[in-house]
Amino acid sequence: MCRRPEWRASSPATRRSPAGRSAGPVRLVSVDPKTRNRIMAGALVLMFVLVAVAAALGK
Repeated sequence: MCRRPEWRASSPATRRSPAGRSAGPVRLVSVDPKTRNRIMAGALVLMFVLVAVAAALGK
């Protein structure tokens, strides 16, 4: 079976919608680096807590 280069076989489920894409990475220039580090550390601790709770409930 021979396909023409301009024909793309893609279903609607595999097509990417431009609405789902972001313009680019979010820049946190105005945030103080110390504050940013605290936020990231808090997020990391929260992830560990969620994993620990999920493991405890899974037993």
